[in-house]
This record gives sequence, C-alpha cells and structure tokens, in this order.
Amino acid sequence: MTSPLASSNPNKGAKLTAKQGSWQQLGEACRQIRHKVFIEEQGISAKDELDDKDATSEHFLLLINERPVATARLTQDGHLGRLAVLKPLRDKGLAKKLIARILEHCRRVNLRQVHLNAQISAVNFYSKLGFKPNGDEYDEVGILHLPMLLDFDSQLLDDTQHTEETLITALNTTGQLRIQGQEQVYLAIKVLIQQASRSFSLETPSYINTWFDEASLAPLIQVARRHDHSKVRFLLAETREFSRRSNPLLKLYQRASSYIEIKQSHLLYQTKQSAYLLVDDRHLLWWADYQQPRVELYSADHREAYRLTAQFKLHWEKSQAVKALQSLAL
Repeated sequence: MTSPLASSNPNKGAKLTAKQGSWQQLGEACRQIRHKVFIEEQGISAKDELDDKDATSEHFLLLINERPVATARLTQDGHLGRLAVLKPLRDKGLAKKLIARILEHCRRVNLRQVHLNAQISAVNFYSKLGFKPNGDEYDEVGILHLPMLLDFDSQLLDDTQHTEETLITALNTTGQLRIQGQEQVYLAIKVLIQQASRSFSLETPSYINTWFDEASLAPLIQVARRHDHSKVRFLLAETREFSRRSNPLLKLYQRASSYIEIKQSHLLYQTKQSAYLLVDDRHLLWWADYQQPRVELYSADHREAYRLTAQFKLHWEKSQAVKALQSLAL
C-alpha cells in the first residue's frame, strides 16, 4: 500500500510517500535502513537485529523521492518496534509521521493496545504521542529500555490544562479528552480549525462569541476553498440576535458568504442545551451545556463523531435559510 503524506516535506520540494506491506514486499528496503541505524551506528549484532517476527509483521516505510529513509514494524500481537530513521533526516518529524500512520492502521484493524520497548533516550518522544510506562527499565543488547503502552480505550485524560501539542496528539489517538475553562475551550476550537482539511460543522442553540475570534475563524475560508466537496457550516437554533449584533462569525460571513454557510435549525430538531463541533467527520467537540466552558473532545474516528455526523446531516437537510443574512452577503 502506497500513499502520499499531506503534511510538509522534510526537504523543500521533496516528495514524501509512505508504504505499508509484508517483509516479502518491503523487507529489502527496511533491512537496509535498520542495518545502518542499529548495526552500524548502535553496534547491535545482525543476529539480534533480525528475527523471525519480521516474516509475520506489518512493515511501514517512508520514502523521500522514492529513497527509503525511515521504517518500523508492527507485530501480530501489537508490538511496535524496529523504528529507524536515517541519521541525516532525524529531528524532521519523520518518526512522528511514521507512528501516526501505524496508529491509523491499528484503528482500522481495531487493535486496542499498542506496546513498545523504548530506548531510554526516546521515552520522552513516545510520551508525547500518548504512550505510558508499562513496566521497569531493562537492558537489551547493552541498551536500557522501558516498556510502554498506548491503550486506545483509556485515553480519557482528567487534567484540564492542555497545550496545542497535547491537543494535536489527542487527535491522533482514539479516546476522550476532558477540557475545562474558557481559555482551554477556545484553544481546543482553534486547534480543531487548524487541523480541518475538508469540513467544519457546528450545531448549537446559540452562537457564543467567546469561543471564537476573527483570527481563529479565518482559516475556515481556506478549508472551504480546498475542493468542491469542502463544507463549512454553522447550524444555529437562534439567529435573530446573532444576525443583529456584530461578531467574528458575522464578519467572516460578510467577507466570504459564498464559502461559509449559516442556517437556522428546524423547530423539531433544535437543540436546547447541548452543542457540538465536528471536523472532517472524525473529531468531535461536545458541550453538555453550551453556555459552560466544559467540553469533551472525542478524537480519531470515535463512534460518537460518526453518530453526530449522521445527526447533523439530517438536521442540516431540514434546516432553513436565515433571511436576515442574505442582505449582508457581499
């Protein structure tokens, strides 16, 4: 399986692609990278580096301009290992891209846990990706390692202070992130807008200015312009006060009414208290009470996102245009 990676390339103008397959399909390229990193650099013997698990594992490969530069494998029992990046290309985000692709594969095949044995020097790197210590340090081939685990079903994080980095990490793992406080909710919305690639949908009883500002909303125009099927939609139960008072969304609509859609929900489908925001039909921000700065972030293809995507589609089909906005469009 081969696919391009959409994010920025490590070298300007370079083409970064990913491959996934068996040892029979990718083994020679993977072996060359691993030989340079583990045998030549780290002094691990060839008999310790190559084992019988290669034949039954799923292998992952990154290439720059068709040149193999990074690899890793996932065993049948969910152990991620043999992660190697060629030395000249380290610290350019390749390892992170590779792991993100492996975790996407894990979600597709419904693998609920991913284990790895991290070299001590890499523990902090894996921690930022959601892995947690899962045992005691031990020595393997003369290098200290720490067992680590990512459990997709236990990603409910109770701390309320998050950074953009932790929120982006959460979007790459299946789980639920609890967020509290006005600044934290605003940050979550900002990160979701930045991460959107094709669609943004918000349904709420009433628009709340404190959750958005002009700077955070501006990237939505680029999302809407991306291709013919891109959608940026706001579904509000109350539109009278919204259309009368100046606010960041109204200003954005006046600038780009052909790209941003705002409609009023049908009386039969109006939400009374809860609200939700969907990005790319994959990530969900859900308010039990839209007036309170307490939300849940359901991430990475969570079943709740799929359920509310279907609900939003129904509500949008039954919604109606807001006449007061038609005269505002430029």
